[in-house]
Parts: sequence; structure tokens; C-alpha cells
Amino acid sequence: MKIPQVARYSAIALALPFLFPSVNAAEKEHKLSQWKIGKVLFGGKLTKTEMKGKVVVIENWGVHCPPCIASLPHLAELEKQNRDKGLLIIGAESQGSTKEAIKPLIDNAKVEYTITAGAEGPIEVSSIPRCFVFDPEGLLVYDGSPSGEKFESAVHDALKKVTVAVSKSTAASGPLIPSRDWTNTDGHTITAAVKSASTSNVSFIMTNGKIVDYPLAKLTEESRKVIGDAVASGK
Repeated sequence: MKIPQVARYSAIALALPFLFPSVNAAEKEHKLSQWKIGKVLFGGKLTKTEMKGKVVVIENWGVHCPPCIASLPHLAELEKQNRDKGLLIIGAESQGSTKEAIKPLIDNAKVEYTITAGAEGPIEVSSIPRCFVFDPEGLLVYDGSPSGEKFESAVHDALKKVTVAVSKSTAASGPLIPSRDWTNTDGHTITAAVKSASTSNVSFIMTNGKIVDYPLAKLTEESRKVIGDAVASGK
């Protein structure tokens, strides 16, 4: 018996789901742990502990890319305004440029976030600038240009998910010094309470509740004196 052509195609279509099972939606999700960050060229070192629970932005950019250079001041300002809220930006220079070529550009844009020698992940980057935004759970929530209309909203929406991590003991006993403005040696203001302090570091309680250890040497003499007096008096 000859099977009509349409019937044969219908039978094949019905069999496809069994021959090629559909991919589970969760399997399509990309995670920060799948990215390999290059060597740090400028800024602080990156560790899993440092990135855990934060909103992480990886921007693939290059020295010889005008749109990339144009995005630097914008990202620098975004990072400064939101670092205390849990934002961590990584500028992954993706054109193999030297530190000598990179430094004037980031200095001019007043970039303070970490610059690395590239970054690689499961998503191919064929053009730059290209930003990947990961929420506090490490899930990719944005993939596109830093000038894209949804970029900043993706960052701010992810920041809303940052967990306030204040220890019970700190909450019970209260901070050593209530929240106030501190000034570092670069002239920048840090708004935070002081949990505790040693001879070399101070533990700040940031406005989002996170505990951040900060070198005392990076604070102005006046700020160090206030902290030192509080430690000495036990208040």
C-alpha cells in the first residue's frame, strides 16, 4: 500500500520530538561560572568570594574600538554610583592591547573598576562593545551593547535582588559607628557605618547591608582619627 506523501511528512513530524528531544529551558541559561576572566591588568583582584552575591557586568571592549572608548565614562559613572549597592564591573579588553595603550584611556574616563586581558564564555563575541549582565544568583540577564536601551534597566533590576547580608550579631549589638560619610585619599565619599576596625582595616557596613573590608591607609587622616577614637573608647 502506497502511503500518501503528506501522511509520510506528518508521521515524520510526529516522530521528531522522540528522535530529537527538546532542550529544557534551564539548560539554555548561561551562568557567570561559565566565563573565564583574563589576567587582571588594572584594579582589584577578582575572586569567587568577591563576585558572589553581586551584580556582575562583563564588558568586552577594545582600545581600537571608538564605541568602546565612548562607553567607558558611562560605565565608570554607573560603577561609582552603584558599587556600594553590589555592582561589580569588569572591563575585558579584547584586542590584546598593552597596558601602556590601555592606561591613558581608562585614566581619561576615570575608570576605577577592574580591567582584564579579555574574558571568554559560552557565547561567541563577534563584535564589541558587548556587555553581559549577571544577577546576584550568577544568571545572565542581559546580553548586548552598553548603550542598549535595556542595559541600565537590567542592571538596576538585578541590583534590587542583592541580598542584604548583615550578621545577627552586628544587628543585635549595633555598629561601632553609625552610618556617615567617609572620605578616601582620592577624594571620593563612602557612605557607610563601621562594624569594627583593626590597625590596618576597617569593616564597613554599606548602605545595602553588605560588609566590606577597607584599608585604613586609603582613608583621609580625619576619617582614620574618627575610627581610631571610636575603637579606643569602645563605642
